[in-house]
Amino acid sequence: VVLRAVDVLNCGAVEARGGAGGDTKLDKQPLGPGGGGAGGRVLIQARSIACFADVSAGNAGVSAYPGAGSYGATPASTTADGGTPDGGPLPDGGTSTGSVQQVDQAFQVPVSPVITAPASGEASTTTRPRFQGTAGTNGPVVHLVVDGREIGAVVPGATGQFTYDPTTPLSAGAHQVVAWSESLGVASSPSTSVRFTTPAVVLADGGVVQMAVLVVPGNGDTVGPTPLFAGTTTNGVNVGVVIDDGPDHIVPLDLLGRFRYQVPESEPLSVGTHKVTVHAHNEAGDDGPYSDVVGFEVVVPGADGGTDAGTTDPLTPTVLVPEQGATVDPTFMFVGVALPGSDVQLELDGKVLATATADDEGVFRHILTADTALATGAHKVVAQAVTAEGEAGLRSPEVDFQVRGPTDLDVGCGCGTAPAGMISVWALVGLGALVRRRRSRS
Repeated sequence: VVLRAVDVLNCGAVEARGGAGGDTKLDKQPLGPGGGGAGGRVLIQARSIACFADVSAGNAGVSAYPGAGSYGATPASTTADGGTPDGGPLPDGGTSTGSVQQVDQAFQVPVSPVITAPASGEASTTTRPRFQGTAGTNGPVVHLVVDGREIGAVVPGATGQFTYDPTTPLSAGAHQVVAWSESLGVASSPSTSVRFTTPAVVLADGGVVQMAVLVVPGNGDTVGPTPLFAGTTTNGVNVGVVIDDGPDHIVPLDLLGRFRYQVPESEPLSVGTHKVTVHAHNEAGDDGPYSDVVGFEVVVPGADGGTDAGTTDPLTPTVLVPEQGATVDPTFMFVGVALPGSDVQLELDGKVLATATADDEGVFRHILTADTALATGAHKVVAQAVTAEGEAGLRSPEVDFQVRGPTDLDVGCGCGTAPAGMISVWALVGLGALVRRRRSRS
């Protein structure tokens, strides 16, 4: 049942109760009655809501056969078809109640998107053209349809602008793209269609090279003369590491898009401040955008020959997911690194959220379920080590992040979703654990 209103919704009550099970009238044969049905699903949306929702399970049927059990199987019976013994009905006929979702915001049809790129009639130089445009800011999902087939969906930013990079190359030739918005199960009218063409001969990755991310060292770290540089990228065939505006040090990528470059002992860096940036290349050697410049300082070699990745105390846990400034769904998984086997206490907005234990690789996790979903808006999380005596230890830097509002009709489905870019996230986790092990040995 779906009830929506622009302003006030005063319906008194709405019911989506489960159906009652059928009775058996025969008292000479032990025939079982019908089971009660589970409750239904209700979505209520308006600026102001005054509605009572009843999604209780239906009553089980009644058997007339003496001693056979007066009631049939309930929607959540744990005794197969054994029914309920004589002695009276269950209060609601079962425990399988339905679900109610209440959205306290005025109902409105999503604004139709406007596609700004590619331009109409544009001849793209790649089979993976970047799609850009504008849509509403009330939490819609923009669906992109090329040649009548949906190729992906994206959530616009706070300004309503959206960008989508296809994961699969389009065939060479002429194409047509349209977009439509969807919010809480309501669709907008489609956008104006845009026609464009893609080239016949392109690079294997479509020619679009994404920005590489440098994870180690961190900005302001202190390292030895032969430091390790490591990070991740979403595509490309290799990465160039540029130190102090020098030449590219080309290094390959592994299957997870990770790269690493160790300064050789024969070419140590001088003591003092330095800077580094990285960028990916495609098969033709074309450059991707350069990453943000990371500044670091070289000091005398450490005990392991100068490969120390930083000065952070190895006892200090680090939150990797979410990243600083990230926007996430209300339910997601916190991920970080700490000493293997150590306990870590997560604090959310100044209050204790949970305690997690780092695994053998030094990775700790905590999953937010529907029951613990975060409210829309700004939040901050801190990870704090817990000593063997149960006392509070070192605290991680504070991570600020945003939780986006509702974007779809989330009624009764416990389905999990995997956010885009999870391979890159786990690549970062792997690198974080690697750095933690290196620091613990230094």
